[in-house]
Amino acid sequence: MKKSTSTNSTKRTFVRLICTTLFVSLLSTSIHSQDYRYISAYMNDFGKNEMFINKSLMDYSVSIVEKQMASRSKATAGKIIEKLESININLRTNNKGFENNTSLRDSFIRMNQKTIESLLNGSLILNDYDYQSTLTLEQIGENFTRKEKDQNSYYQELRNYDKSKKAFGHQYNVSLKTNNGKNVLEYNTVQNMMFYKTNVIDQKLTSAITARDKKGFFDCLNSLDVMHEATLVRTTQFNESFKDNTLNVANINYSNFINGQKAKFANLFNDYVDEYTALQALKNSNVQPTNESVNYYNAVVRSYNTKKNAFYEVYNTIQSAKKVLYDSWFVSNSAFLKNNGEFENIHDVYVITK
Repeated sequence: MKKSTSTNSTKRTFVRLICTTLFVSLLSTSIHSQDYRYISAYMNDFGKNEMFINKSLMDYSVSIVEKQMASRSKATAGKIIEKLESININLRTNNKGFENNTSLRDSFIRMNQKTIESLLNGSLILNDYDYQSTLTLEQIGENFTRKEKDQNSYYQELRNYDKSKKAFGHQYNVSLKTNNGKNVLEYNTVQNMMFYKTNVIDQKLTSAITARDKKGFFDCLNSLDVMHEATLVRTTQFNESFKDNTLNVANINYSNFINGQKAKFANLFNDYVDEYTALQALKNSNVQPTNESVNYYNAVVRSYNTKKNAFYEVYNTIQSAKKVLYDSWFVSNSAFLKNNGEFENIHDVYVITK
């Protein structure tokens, strides 16, 4: 299903909130080669520049979710990659660490590199419904598995960096102020992935309907059945993750709705395509026109139109309701991040002396 302009503002808020965490540890090129006398000065420079990068990359990141065209998303990702590569070069050249200890710098560079890798492999881009729907269900499944594997690898690198920060600070008897508890961004990414997977298969279902492809149609419905069960299992596991369960509920509601399409229009589609096939066979036959054959042909045409209209009356109603639910999901997603992502004030006091 295509994204509408009515959801752009909520998606923009969603992306900005995500970027606050996604790039919360990126350093700017303002750390120049210098000798730090105090560990707090060295680490506070990290904090200041993390915020600098958040702001400088925000505008670049918005279009990753908002743009439908994969080429535009790739171009946007390319700008981010260029910036991160520049940061890494500058860090290696100019940041000599504290007392020649570069472990924090090196861990940060590795995290930057993992971010670059994640942008290159597309694991952080979840809006390519049209492209994915052109693939076979087997290929789509392989892409889902690859994206989830890459996402897990990315968040593991973020955890590795957090461990490095804590170890570095402990070595010099200071600590960095960080978020404790569950990783809101990782939780949100898993929720986004469930939503994305459902939309990809639903988009392929729409393509099968347009092509009057019965096999493709029922294969997609079967895939949605399996995906629906997986979503219910995963969301049940998430029930205790946050007091705010709204995003979990939004995914359950959306998955229930998509899966419920089968009962509403599967038989209608089957009858419509069967009648279409019969009409095409009749058109291609070499029967000589007689009053009887003409009457029969007209009867088949009327039956075809009746069954086609019956299907599309239900289908179009479902599409309208789906769009409302689809747009509502983004509102829920944005509100969840706003209410649970306490990222903005992490660096007000970056270094806490023990």
